[in-house]
Amino acid sequence: MVRYCVLLCAVAGVCGTASAQDVLLIPDSSADRVWMFSALDGSMIDNAFIVDPGSANGVDVFDRPMEVLLASDGSLLITDQFANVVSHFNADGSFIGIFSLGGIEDNNIMNNIRGGHVLTQGAGAGDVLVTNSGAFNDLVVSQKNVKRLDPADGSEKQDFAFNRYGGIRGPFDVIEYNGEVLVADEGQDKIVRYTLDGKFNERFTSSFVVPQLDFPQQMAIASNGNLLVCSFSNGVILEFDSDANLVGQYDPGTLELYRGIAELDNGNLLVTTTTGVFEVTRAGVVVETEAAGNGFRYITRFTAPAGLLMGKDDDSQSREPIAMPAPDPRTKAQAIAYELGLSTSVEGSK
Repeated sequence: MVRYCVLLCAVAGVCGTASAQDVLLIPDSSADRVWMFSALDGSMIDNAFIVDPGSANGVDVFDRPMEVLLASDGSLLITDQFANVVSHFNADGSFIGIFSLGGIEDNNIMNNIRGGHVLTQGAGAGDVLVTNSGAFNDLVVSQKNVKRLDPADGSEKQDFAFNRYGGIRGPFDVIEYNGEVLVADEGQDKIVRYTLDGKFNERFTSSFVVPQLDFPQQMAIASNGNLLVCSFSNGVILEFDSDANLVGQYDPGTLELYRGIAELDNGNLLVTTTTGVFEVTRAGVVVETEAAGNGFRYITRFTAPAGLLMGKDDDSQSREPIAMPAPDPRTKAQAIAYELGLSTSVEGSK
């Protein structure tokens, strides 16, 4: 037994005792599956918690899965950049169906979607927010926005955020933070603040104030209440206090092109890049390579139902060996084109 058995003992009190416990879910968009990692120390638990559901209603459900969202009823929702849908799964990982837009794909409404969030506060609690690039240009109001879906059937409601009134041009992630909603905007290298009902409320920060903020991707809340942000193009993790002051900048030097971020229970950070999943410290040390591969995306903390993790230890779970990640061979321009959905090839842009 290695680190995961220690997790069972620490959380459950007795090795092997069934209990609800926190894990981290990360889509692998290259292998079309969702991996599970320990929220305690980042160790890999299951490399196929959710597998490719195949096709539903004529849609290839996993085409580039991006982020797992926690629905208000305890089920799971997964955004997919190229399938242009949000798919629905039970808490045990079994497939239910396509959730968004009543179970269909309509790329005139959602096209090239990225991360999302399920609101937990306000009159819209339960509504599903999805960052949407759209098929057209930045000047079309119905594009480059944050979609809002009804929690009951996934039908489209009035857009949560628009690309006007000083708003957004390239949304990638959305999160609740201190009673507001923040949107990470790649198009203008800024993080924008909105009220819980979607009213624009100025910027949180931008590259004009913090030049290190270049192509922000996933945001996460640290245990101290600060905001962690992946700056993809600059290859750093940024930490802001609640007043948007930059209080930390982290990078081991051997990693770059950060996509996903979560703080582990041991105080370290779990990050995803274009080469794998890593446990790192704020001092800039890579503690562990948890998985290698180019497709790992955003990280979601999930309280696993009691009994779900039984048997998922190193003696009973068949896992692929953890290889050392190879350097990303692409130029930065090629990597950015791939993230934006302008290229379907990991090797480079079209």
